[in-house]
Amino acid sequence: MSLSNLTIAVTGSRRAHELAHIIESFGGRPYIAPTVGIEITEPSAEQGKQFIMKILSEKPNYVVFMTGPGVYSLMNIAKESGILELLTNALSNTSIVCRSDKPNAALSHFKLRARLIPRDENTARGILRLLQKYDLRDKKIAIFWHGSYSRVLSDELQKDGANVFESFTYTYSNKLDSAGARILEAMGFKYESPDELMVVKLIGEISKGTIDVITFTSPPSAQEFFRIATEHNLENSLKRSLNGMVIVTVIGPSTRKILEENNVFVDVMPDVYKMGPMIKALSDFVKYRNTRQGHN
Repeated sequence: MSLSNLTIAVTGSRRAHELAHIIESFGGRPYIAPTVGIEITEPSAEQGKQFIMKILSEKPNYVVFMTGPGVYSLMNIAKESGILELLTNALSNTSIVCRSDKPNAALSHFKLRARLIPRDENTARGILRLLQKYDLRDKKIAIFWHGSYSRVLSDELQKDGANVFESFTYTYSNKLDSAGARILEAMGFKYESPDELMVVKLIGEISKGTIDVITFTSPPSAQEFFRIATEHNLENSLKRSLNGMVIVTVIGPSTRKILEENNVFVDVMPDVYKMGPMIKALSDFVKYRNTRQGHN
């Protein structure tokens, strides 16, 4: 099999076991060391409730959801506050925008669906290009972020004349708190909780050359990986090892950007930003590399 004898590191937590299964189906050996979890704090939960009340009062023209966990966390806050029906009714009367199919799938559990999903790039910029096809003057746009935040989307929308309000309910963290775990369980994820010591051990294995491939499936997984390396004074040796010994695979240009900002360059990125196509692209890359080496 094309990935036989290759040890492949998994840095994501939400679907770590699913990705490990795909790796094994191609003959590889998964090495699971998640770098990032989600944390829901009391202040962020209160922000979520305020965001819901603003949706109810402002009646936005567009509501943007970035992630599936974001959908579940907001709906859970609405349920606990006794306003879930009011929220779903309001959302059914607006244009819902989803960054990808994942938040749209989460919305389907509440009998809601997205009207707009960017197909070219599942990022904030992809959403921006999609919305800019419409007249945004004086339109109200609500944005519900994931655990990291960028001003680019709201700034550009406001330049186009839109009135924007935004919020979030969880932050990315090097741990997975109980509230975050409940959300992932509700979504059906067989997650693996992050453990900083496991990541430090992974960095040591990379430096020793025992890891052949490392996968990053989100910008936060890459950011946390390098943060941990820096805190343990392992950053410089890690970067040398990654570029000299390890094939780095990635889903999405936003994740690639984080890696390149850390002077780590991507070998494999699939056209379809999903785990199966990512491992298939890796398999094709390995086959091509082995063929070239065989001819040399």
